[in-house]
Amino acid sequence: MAEISNTHGVSPAARVRTLALQMRDRCLRLDELSAAISMRVHDEDPQELVALLSEREPLVGQLARLGDELAAILDDPSSARVLGQAEHTQIRERLGQLEEVMGRIRERDKRARGELQRRRDDLALRLASVNTATGAARAYSGSSRPSNPTMQDTRG
Repeated sequence: MAEISNTHGVSPAARVRTLALQMRDRCLRLDELSAAISMRVHDEDPQELVALLSEREPLVGQLARLGDELAAILDDPSSARVLGQAEHTQIRERLGQLEEVMGRIRERDKRARGELQRRRDDLALRLASVNTATGAARAYSGSSRPSNPTMQDTRG
């Protein structure tokens, strides 16, 4: 994916259109990645999940930069005059639709995060019970080795 391009020599209207298209493309890709991540949360092999998350991070950064640049242009009172009120409104509506997609992504990610936390907590409980059971088994094993005291009385 191309990085945000330089604005020198580009009309504000063309720049806004380009930014809106780049945001849409990245938002749709983020939606695909979010769906794939949700599916991988249940897998026992975390490799694919880690790969998806590492692909997602730069995409989120790019979306943030694009959104900031686009918001700065659209929030400028003169942008409606330069773009024309109809196009300005249309781009704002498209951004509203992208926000709906981002809301779905956030909700899906929240569920995936909850599932990962649940699995982590379950694993921690299982490990704790294994450690407890192992310690109990050692204590009751009747080892023939003498105990090794860590403190001795100085009087004998």
